[in-house]
Amino acid sequence: MNQPPSKRSFGVILVKIILPVCLTALGVAGFWYYKSNTVKFKRKPAVKTVPVVDTIKVNPGRVTAQIRAMGIVQPDREVVIKSQVAGTIIQVAPEFVQGGLIPKGQTMVRIDPADYTLAVNKAQNALAQAQADFDIEKGQQQIAKEELKLMAAMSPDGVKETSLALRKPQLEQARVAVESAKSDLEAARLDLERTRIIAPFHALVLSKEVDEGAMTAAQGALATLVDVTCYQVEVQVPMDRLDRIRFRETQGSPVRIRSLYAGREWEGRVVRTTGSVTEQSRMAGVIIRVDDPLGLGSAKGRAAMLLDDHVEALIEGQSFDDAFSVPRTLVREDSSLWIYDDGHLEIRKVEPVWIENNRVFIQSGLSPGDLVISSDLPTPVPGMALTLGLGEG
Repeated sequence: MNQPPSKRSFGVILVKIILPVCLTALGVAGFWYYKSNTVKFKRKPAVKTVPVVDTIKVNPGRVTAQIRAMGIVQPDREVVIKSQVAGTIIQVAPEFVQGGLIPKGQTMVRIDPADYTLAVNKAQNALAQAQADFDIEKGQQQIAKEELKLMAAMSPDGVKETSLALRKPQLEQARVAVESAKSDLEAARLDLERTRIIAPFHALVLSKEVDEGAMTAAQGALATLVDVTCYQVEVQVPMDRLDRIRFRETQGSPVRIRSLYAGREWEGRVVRTTGSVTEQSRMAGVIIRVDDPLGLGSAKGRAAMLLDDHVEALIEGQSFDDAFSVPRTLVREDSSLWIYDDGHLEIRKVEPVWIENNRVFIQSGLSPGDLVISSDLPTPVPGMALTLGLGEG
């Protein structure tokens, strides 16, 4: 059976009015419930933090400036040996090969001396003939003097003595012929000696141009020799560092040289500058001398230095007394150091006397035992509180 319309309308009105009111009341009740049970946080006062820093203790001492430079090994003395006479090479020394070592004074090459021996004999004969002519002319001059005396005694008016009458020109001519013959003999002997090519110094044969059986002309190249008693290394050094280097032939600044490829090391000394600067980099050329580079003498047993090797040279420069050596990374952009001073930061200006790749030398601005801060500070402020860490030097 169907309900009357009046009852259905009442139910609908009840749902539309009563239900929203109930939901609203429920939401308000929940809001107040959660609000009354909210966890309340208490703000604690800010705790002041003090940066912890590491330090390095510095003390003065004697330090020496080191100058690094790159260079190439070069011969100190290199000569091209040429023949002074022409002929066939009949003998070469066993050491006369590329890379061979020849002692000073040893014969390297011999040229056939037969023609020059004959020339010496011929010059000796010519000298003997000239000497005989000179002796004959001296006798002729003596005869002329005696004849002149007889003629003067027989002539009532006397006879005038002249150089021609006394045969003086003829005697001078004979004497000159003797001297000329002596010179020719000396030249022939010299040419004979030049058939033996000897080493002018203890030499390394860098290259050779001839061998036994070859024909050489006068002024023909025979070999290129390098003096092995010393080599030199030419390096480029900034011009503002030249004042720290000693330039002397015997007591120049010591240098430690290391091969970039083989790791071998040698000792040398600075002897002079090249007298010029490079066109592009404007750096000064410096010559380093290395004695006994092949380890043949006093440095026997040392690794041999090779020509044209690329090397690094560590030059020992000026020494500084009572100087502090500080890592370069600790010097700030404004040439200052951060000093730990009894729990506070001190920013101290310094003036370096020398700067190397990783070290700075300072003679003023620091005191013995100062603690230089090695840690980074985000906002350094003079006088700020600091805590000393475990990195104290």
